[in-house]
Amino acid sequence: MRVTGKMIRQRILNNTNMAMERLQFAQTQLATGKRILKPSDDPLSLSKAMRARAILTDNRQFLRNIEDALSWLDNTEPEVDAMVTVIMELKEIAIEGASDTKSAGQRQVLAGQVEDLIERLVGLANTRYGGKYVFAGTYTTTPPYSTNRAVTGETAGFPGLEFVELDHAGITEGSVTVRGAMGEVYTEGVDYQVDPAGGRIRRLEGGAMGAGDTYFVSYETEGISSVTLDVPGTDGDLVREIAPRLHEKINTGGEEIFASRLDIFDLLITVRNELQRNNGPGVNGSLDDIEAGLDHMASVLSDHGMKQNAFRLAGSRLESEMVNLEALISGYEDADMAEVLVRFQTEQIAYESALAAASQIMNTSLINFIT
Repeated sequence: MRVTGKMIRQRILNNTNMAMERLQFAQTQLATGKRILKPSDDPLSLSKAMRARAILTDNRQFLRNIEDALSWLDNTEPEVDAMVTVIMELKEIAIEGASDTKSAGQRQVLAGQVEDLIERLVGLANTRYGGKYVFAGTYTTTPPYSTNRAVTGETAGFPGLEFVELDHAGITEGSVTVRGAMGEVYTEGVDYQVDPAGGRIRRLEGGAMGAGDTYFVSYETEGISSVTLDVPGTDGDLVREIAPRLHEKINTGGEEIFASRLDIFDLLITVRNELQRNNGPGVNGSLDDIEAGLDHMASVLSDHGMKQNAFRLAGSRLESEMVNLEALISGYEDADMAEVLVRFQTEQIAYESALAAASQIMNTSLINFIT
């Protein structure tokens, strides 16, 4: 086959371009640190790296979810701990108030302290974090609990002329209204008499109230008479996804804390009422319920701590897995820099040699053979 000058020049250009492409590829690997620069370089390794990277992306989101959950739990833990402290203080007050050595005046002082505990506990029940009420279940935009001082339509009967205790002591003077079954209204001082401090009422002889009838008593108390749940329920779960299709609860509902075994708010109100009535035995009778409430609140705090530990362990596991995934991706994608450097130097020498050879051949002409 006849080799023409054009064929020689084309072959020289092709060889030079190939040497330059290999040199450029090695130089780009050095600059980027990556072994795979385009899918065709290693399709199998690229596919494995992409799958690992997708898992790594998901894990980063799971880790953010765990951090958010821990932030929620860490910020609500002091509130749960404070609730336990409230019940512990209630126990101390009740033990003191049950003593036979306490006077009526001293028990009134203790009743005021319990009233403070009720207000404090309601404040804790309405704790917010990040603008959300943490003990309201899924109704996070609404304060779950409110307090009342008015009692409406409490039923009472007066078989004799003796005082009958109402549900609450510490009644605001002049606030008592008594109605009959047909809605008729009776008059204080004429039909009935009230003992506001003791929360007692009796019918008066000669009044219009009968011995065998049922009456409806409404009144206001100087302290909190009841605590109302203002949302449909607090048992809704706030969850965070910490692994594929694995959702973990981060919240504790108010009803789970305050009303699962016994009504904690009613317990405090009952103790306060017995102290206001100077009823030491009545206070003493509440001690078992206080102990049960304290055990329950301690259990709630323990469960809270277990949630924190579970999320922390899940976070540690994810962090470890992410380190392994990053190492795996690096093995698929990253270049061996020492090897690439040697290849770069080799390709550079080859390219320079190709250029030098091309310059010699391209300078050859017919004149070289006839001179």
